[in-house]
Amino acid sequence: MSRHPDPAADASPRRKPFPFLVPLVVALLPVLFVAACQGDDGSGTPAAAEPRSTAAPPLPDGELIVFERVVAGAEERDLYVVGAEGGEPALLRSPGDYPHWSPDGSRLAFLGCLNPPDCTTAVALLERSTGKVHGLSMPDPDLETPCVIWTPTGRQLACGALSENDPTRNGVYTIRSSDGKGLTRITKNPGGEDSPLAFSPDGDQLLLNRFDPSHGASALFVTPVFGGRPDRITPWGLADDSAGWSPDGRTIVFGANGWLYRVNPDGQRRAKIPVRLPDGAAVRTAFDVSFSPDGERIVFSVGTPAPGIYQARLDGSGMHQLTSGEHHHANWGTASGR
Repeated sequence: MSRHPDPAADASPRRKPFPFLVPLVVALLPVLFVAACQGDDGSGTPAAAEPRSTAAPPLPDGELIVFERVVAGAEERDLYVVGAEGGEPALLRSPGDYPHWSPDGSRLAFLGCLNPPDCTTAVALLERSTGKVHGLSMPDPDLETPCVIWTPTGRQLACGALSENDPTRNGVYTIRSSDGKGLTRITKNPGGEDSPLAFSPDGDQLLLNRFDPSHGASALFVTPVFGGRPDRITPWGLADDSAGWSPDGRTIVFGANGWLYRVNPDGQRRAKIPVRLPDGAAVRTAFDVSFSPDGERIVFSVGTPAPGIYQARLDGSGMHQLTSGEHHHANWGTASGR
């Protein structure tokens, strides 16, 4: 979720991922299996303020893939969901960014301004069983902390933090997913930017995208969560704002320069993942890749020649198109959701 994207890192269209503009909330009732929902718990407002929220019908129990739909002419994007095998996508939230299902599938974390004009929402959370949306406030007024990356336990969320007043505080932090408190630092990157991407299945390591001003570029790093030095696992310029860590802990997937890659967590055995459209045509732009809950497949975006969300096996075979259009940051949620 880097706010300093490296032009060489991804050939897909990009924009700044944290605009925090006043949202235009759209409430629709899709024909299929999900209703749109809107809510605001007053994140960032004084403690005496009365929180507000509205509920939408619950989402179904099956595996769901959530993604961003680019809206022509709009700065912000809408969140949609689609079944794991495809079908007609349904509007979930307008607007919303960087969606991530909790490990048990019961909650969806995403970025959105729930308290305009202050826009101090650290994370918006949609409860899958009730459809309610509420937000957690950024815990430190001097530290911008957007947080959507779940720890494997679901008890914390990782945040890429920036401080305009004190850039030595820049790095990755965690907050509690229950109340947004318990700000805890994991990495330090003075004057640069660290964006969390995924935790290892045991929760001991964190994959992050590090922007280093001295290099003027980003690279992927793996760092111990409980103290230690981050290790770079890709060359400078080979990075993305979205990635996945396999449930067995053996493989990291990411996209850069229009290609999908797999790499070991120690940086060894990096290789491109060859993907072709179902008709055999070569994919010229692929990005925003992550794993299915069982680790057997990957889900990713294609820009050209046939835009949309696709799924495939880790070796690129068995590619299947799920949606059509300019869609980003797909995240595949487990079937439990309860």
